[in-house]
Amino acid sequence: MAFITFRTSIAALAVAGAATTGLVAGPAGATASGATSASAMASASGSCGGGGAYINFAAHYHNSSRYHVFTKFAWTIAGGGVGNKNNVEFRVKHDNRLGQDPTYWTWRSPDNIRKGYSEVNSGTRNGGNPVPRSGIRVPKNKAAYVEFKAVFDKRGADPRCSGHTRNV
Repeated sequence: MAFITFRTSIAALAVAGAATTGLVAGPAGATASGATSASAMASASGSCGGGGAYINFAAHYHNSSRYHVFTKFAWTIAGGGVGNKNNVEFRVKHDNRLGQDPTYWTWRSPDNIRKGYSEVNSGTRNGGNPVPRSGIRVPKNKAAYVEFKAVFDKRGADPRCSGHTRNV
């Protein structure tokens, strides 16, 4: 099992550790990695935790000439005593700066997200609607981000947390 710090790119973790369940990283503030090329894949990430459980979350996207295009969402749930009936929810939004942030797309899991690595992309049918084949498009002149929430399956009261990625 690889031990890493959260400041390492979640995209790199997803590639290096997708076959390994149980990646371990401690909760930290939102961080992000990204590429400068207009068509290169990039990611924005964040984490949150509660009750000894935590989630590391990453939103993968690329920029077209007119849009931020989100194509994959990945996360790792870890912590002591976490079971296999966790819940994850996330929303692609843009930072309105004047009040409520508009939501472009929402995904809600059923009560069956396992501890370890999971992802949602255009081929995923677990729970809510899959990512559209064309991706979730947010106009490039808007500061897009992803808000995420988790309910951890633990004995007794289930701890919750929420967080968000940085703006892209």
